[in-house]
Amino acid sequence: MTGLFSYLFVTPAVAGGFDVLGQPNDVLFEPGRYIEFGLGFASPSVEGQITAVGPPFASGDTAPTLPFYTGAFKADINEQFSGAVIVDNPYGRTLEYNSGPLSGLTGEVESFAVTGLLRYKLTDRFSIFGGPRLQRLGGNTDISVFAGGVPAGFANVEFEDTWAAGYVVGGAFEIPEAHVRVAVTYNSAIDYDLDTSGAYVGTTSVETPQSVNIDLQAPISPSTLLFATVRWAEWSETTISPPGYPLGSLTHFNDTTTYRLGAVQVFNENWAGFTALTYEPETDISADAPIDATDGLWGATLGAIYTKDKVKVTTAVSYYQFGDASGSFGDFTDNDVVSAAVKVGYSF
Repeated sequence: MTGLFSYLFVTPAVAGGFDVLGQPNDVLFEPGRYIEFGLGFASPSVEGQITAVGPPFASGDTAPTLPFYTGAFKADINEQFSGAVIVDNPYGRTLEYNSGPLSGLTGEVESFAVTGLLRYKLTDRFSIFGGPRLQRLGGNTDISVFAGGVPAGFANVEFEDTWAAGYVVGGAFEIPEAHVRVAVTYNSAIDYDLDTSGAYVGTTSVETPQSVNIDLQAPISPSTLLFATVRWAEWSETTISPPGYPLGSLTHFNDTTTYRLGAVQVFNENWAGFTALTYEPETDISADAPIDATDGLWGATLGAIYTKDKVKVTTAVSYYQFGDASGSFGDFTDNDVVSAAVKVGYSF
């Protein structure tokens, strides 16, 4: 079962806040030298009744397809030290209104991260790891403009792509011969000052949240592996308030905790399958802006792993039902997302 656990994070969850991938670092535990690349998409369906602009009206689907990608390289330096470089886009959202009084309103959040990790084995069972993360954040959105304190329509605001630095630290306990592992990872918050242009000009301060990931795996038979993950993210500290914008933040997130429980079943030397259930409790988000349209989620993932010599190919499909959100902007109910992805890994 060596290396199977890393393939369970192939499908984006599009979870709380702007989370897409959940910042996994499991590649650090791959044996020997290893390289991987993954890509996929999440296709949300998010619609509701808009109550903030005149008589209530149906929004239509406001969430276009969101692509994602990952890549990683890991190598052993000696018997105690190993290192990895991970690239991904951990955060993202897109927003697009195509009908009603808000037709043409759009918004986008984009990110790109490069993480370097060094792992040191204290013993055969205990290890510590950490390293820097360089992360780029940017986007744009259409927001309200005002004339004499009175709403006068919408105009675009651009947040320039900006790099900033954070860090990752963690530790792990393993029983290698039994394929047991428990890992705890802390991802620091990252602060940005985004140059802002368009309808509002100046600097917008934004913080991507600190978070903690707990990953566990343990076999229950020679061919079956159970796994569980818990991710907490402090999204309540993430606000986007363009300079001079009188309505405050464009986001109204609360802290989120996302749980995943699943199993891998090995069928033969080439094929394995896995399934997982994911649950993120609702956090009482108030839908006071277009981006606040979902609150929590639950759903399932199905996937397959094909191994041939030094190559592993993993495919997965997920379906999640979003929790409802209501507030001064509108009421959003019965929304969901389908996502699919493929990852190819090579050991050498």
